[in-house]
Amino acid sequence: MVQKRKITLIKMKQIITVLIISFGLLLLSNSEHNEYPVPPKSEEMLFYIQRNHNKNTIIYDANFDINGNLIENKPIDVYWIRYEENGQRMELRSIEKLFAYGVKCSKSDTLENNYKVELVADEKRSFWLKQEVPFKATIYTLINKKLSQLDHLYINADNSGIWPKVESIELFGRNKATGERTYEKINY
Repeated sequence: MVQKRKITLIKMKQIITVLIISFGLLLLSNSEHNEYPVPPKSEEMLFYIQRNHNKNTIIYDANFDINGNLIENKPIDVYWIRYEENGQRMELRSIEKLFAYGVKCSKSDTLENNYKVELVADEKRSFWLKQEVPFKATIYTLINKKLSQLDHLYINADNSGIWPKVESIELFGRNKATGERTYEKINY
């Protein structure tokens, strides 16, 4: 009886310890954008951008022809998911394409079905779009000096002026070589 009670107390202490550690980790990892909706993954989705302004999300999809090849003159389709307006799809406005969320893509001269991609808002950072197989493409960039498959970006901006001022961008991805998560925060 005493032995059984001792084992029960030890198990209770272990459970309480695990709960305390789990709660502490949850508090440490919980940031404002962890509560944002995650867009449903699809074969076409390359990555997405979320912002502190609201929960509406910009999606970047690979744009394939009927044979599963990237469409040369528009390999990426960019659009909104308006989570704060019933979650419907909405095309980017012209000004958003030109100054904020649009992309410039140029086909590689040396590699078939590969493109250099620039986000119009940050032309200094390079991205590479690679078609893996029909109907499957991946986008890569350097995240914390590691070649990574980009998953998403989070933009923190001061929205008090006429035009938002970016304060920081967080990049989230996976190391191409190891599959480990990669992360980088760039402050402006």
